[in-house]
Amino acid sequence: MSKCVQYLRVSTTDQNLDNQRLVLQDLSTRNGHVISHEYSDFGQSGTKRDRENLNRMIEDGKKGKFTTLYVISIDRLSRSVKDLIEVVETLNKHGVQIIFQREQIDTKTPTGSFFLTVLGSLYQLERQVMIERINQGISRVKSQGKHCGRPSKVNSSLISSVRLLREKGVSIRDISKTCSIGVGTTMKIVKEHGIEPIGD
Repeated sequence: MSKCVQYLRVSTTDQNLDNQRLVLQDLSTRNGHVISHEYSDFGQSGTKRDRENLNRMIEDGKKGKFTTLYVISIDRLSRSVKDLIEVVETLNKHGVQIIFQREQIDTKTPTGSFFLTVLGSLYQLERQVMIERINQGISRVKSQGKHCGRPSKVNSSLISSVRLLREKGVSIRDISKTCSIGVGTTMKIVKEHGIEPIGD
């Protein structure tokens, strides 16, 4: 018998979760499921990977505490393609079926599996295009005779580049190579400017 749970999220504390609850309750009932537990995060952006109840839900999924997860839409789980893939693949690996109501996606069906494959391919393409654009920018600066080696001063442009690359899941070492700065400088920028670290 399936053990069903739901994950809800709102971006601001003045929003409520009632609409999400009602829709998921209706969907789960039509599927013959009973939702036994709820994980919810208030005032949490979908771009933030480290959310208290999202983390708890993932850990419970790993422990086999539920077999089916209902979510109102993909962006409630994550607005980052990389993080979304990571969460979905982790739960699927532990036998958890994920049902997204708005997109009508069920990760246990062939269509759902195809969706995940496409999602992974889009992430890789996005990452490659982004790195290519940064490299083209560096080459353009060099062709104009401007210095593009290790900067003696960290500026806003460099910080933005590091942030963008990090959010796309690029490792510290690869960021250093792309931006022509040292690993230590990259780590310093990540730490001092509150750029959320992502596992390398």
